[in-house]
Formats: sequence, structure tokens, C-alpha cells
Amino acid sequence: MRRPIARPGTSSPVTEKAGAGAGSRGFLTAKGSASPQPLYLTADRLFRISTEMTELDWMVLGFVHESRFATSGQLMRVFWQTSDRESGAARVGRRALKRLCDRLVLDVLPRRVGGLRTGSHGMIYRVGRAGVKLLRTRGISGPRVEQPGTLLLSHTLATTELVVRLREASRTGQLEVIEVQQEPICWRGYLGPGASRRMLKPDLFVRVGAGALEDRWMIEVDLASESGRVLARKASSYVEHYRGGSEQREHGVYPRVLWAAPDERRAEQITDVLDRQPTEARRLFTVCRFDEVVSFLAAEARK
Repeated sequence: MRRPIARPGTSSPVTEKAGAGAGSRGFLTAKGSASPQPLYLTADRLFRISTEMTELDWMVLGFVHESRFATSGQLMRVFWQTSDRESGAARVGRRALKRLCDRLVLDVLPRRVGGLRTGSHGMIYRVGRAGVKLLRTRGISGPRVEQPGTLLLSHTLATTELVVRLREASRTGQLEVIEVQQEPICWRGYLGPGASRRMLKPDLFVRVGAGALEDRWMIEVDLASESGRVLARKASSYVEHYRGGSEQREHGVYPRVLWAAPDERRAEQITDVLDRQPTEARRLFTVCRFDEVVSFLAAEARK
């Protein structure tokens, strides 16, 4: 759905958060992937770390915080703009990430994405103990993310990959990305039947420039891990939220809901479920393959 563009003054910055396939591969133990960490992080040491943080360090920390998890390959593409792990930029990026881990700003999960040959490109980062405290000094709170289950990690990395692709598309001019909100920032509270409190939990909320207007999207990143019944419940929650009207009252329009499916077969399964939603609400939903999300959003913005 569209509305005139009004760029936010304090909203989340354009996110410049591996494919669905990369996010859903298996995980292998990574020997020696994280530096030994001391038991205590003194105030003096934290102060020294903060004074040594560069603006790029803060940007990397903020991205990992918003994404919850990100691979080294994803971080290389966002901040060092390279997918070539042998490039000079990649070497600079690896040194920067190691430095942040040595200072406990970031932490490496004790497993890697994919097969044995992924090397350092497959390391998975989260915010470290010092990173949590540094963010608090800037008014950004939140607990340190603990060891995730395989499915949660796969889904989070797939969502991060989509954010990375949106940033790349924005940087190259393929798409004008105004804002990206990741969960839980993009969640919406609303009143359901009987004034019960409900929470709508899209994976992403995205605003895309479309000339003098903007397209607003809520995105569900699907890994083909949920049954048709679960998909139907999720679709029904969107219908409830739409009928409640809170989004329309606040923003003047309701976003379209895009399901990003890992393959064509799953896209057809999701479409079958959505087709059984009430006719009035069916127009809210659309489905495409994960690898086509950016080109789909760009095509919709040109309409």
C-alpha cells in the first residue's frame, strides 16, 4: 500500500539485515572460533574499549544488535562491500571483526554455516558482553542473545540476508529503501476480539520509495518449516490487525504483506493457504521466492 513519502527524523536508518538457502544450511562446530574471554569486564577496561571504537565499529555493532545474528560474509558485504574473501577489503574486514571480538564487543558462536570449506566467511556473530554495555551508554538496551536453536538461527540469518540484499539494492540504485525495521521493532500491538491484547510479529517492515509516494511492506521470511495450519493462523492475525484499523489510523494506509518462500513449490503452498482467507483481505497478501524479493519490490515501486 502507498502513501506520500514523509521521511522520519528519528526512525531506524536505511539498513545498507544467507540467501534463504544459506540461512537454512546445516551448522558445524567451529574449533577455536572465539577468543578466550576473561571472567570480568571492569569499568576501566570498558572505558578504554569505548574510546577506541571507530564510527565503523559502532555501525557494525548496531547492525549485529538489530539483526541479532550475522555471518562474517554478510558483514563483509554490508560494511566492506565485497563478496571476495581473498580481496584486500575482506582482509581489512576480518582484522576489524577479530579486533571487535578480542575486545568482547562482538562474540562468535561456536559453530559455522555450511560445510567445512566455509572458513571464516561462515562465522556467525552476535553482540558480546562489552557490546551490550557499550550500547547501553547510547540508550540502546536489550539482553545479550544466548545460544539459539538451529531453526531460530537459520531463520534469523535468512532475515539478515534479506536486509543485506536491501542495503545492496539501495546502494546500487536498484531500489530506494527509506527504512527497514527488524524484529522486535517492527512488531505491532493491537486489540483482538473481546479487546484482548494481541501482537502481530512480522519478520521485517520495509518502506520503499515509489516516486513521490512510498510502498509499505510487512515481510514474512518462510523456511518451509511451518505447517499449513500455522500459516493460516499467521494470515488470520494479519486480517485481525487490518480489521482493527490501528495501522490505518496512524499511517493512513495498511502495508501489503509479502511472504518470501524458499522455492516455487513452497510459494504455491503458501498461496493455497492465503487464497482461503476472506476475500476482503486476500488483496493484502502476495507471495514470491526469496531470491526474487528485491526485484519484486523494485517492480512494484515502478508501477
